[in-house]
Amino acid sequence: MWRRMAIGCVCVLLGACSAETPAQPAATMLSAGTWTGNGCLSVAADGCDLVVGCGHGRFPVPAVRADGTFDVEGTYRVEVGPISINPAPPATFSGVLKGQTLTLTVTPHDTSGQPTANALQLVLQFNGAAGRGCVTACV
Repeated sequence: MWRRMAIGCVCVLLGACSAETPAQPAATMLSAGTWTGNGCLSVAADGCDLVVGCGHGRFPVPAVRADGTFDVEGTYRVEVGPISINPAPPATFSGVLKGQTLTLTVTPHDTSGQPTANALQLVLQFNGAAGRGCVTACV
């Protein structure tokens, strides 16, 4: 009887000390609502809209990794004067989320699809789930 209990305990301990690593925490989605600061980001189920002065971007809602970072492809354009009918150029949106603060970097791409040196960095605060979107003046 004691022998069976001892063998059972050893098996349990060996199972607990296996070489497998625990599962990584699942990614979370960026909170829906409005993020404001030196720009305005509206996050909804169908995607994200960024407005910064005369610039505007669009990208899918990113999955935020366990370390608070994300990278996603989208589009970004600065328009002054007549609005272009051409598709907006591609851009990479990368972010670092710490609590209710999002540091968002927008890296536009040139016509060949290569990132440009004209990166834009914004610091935004979550303002809640108000779905009114972003409106800023292009001055």
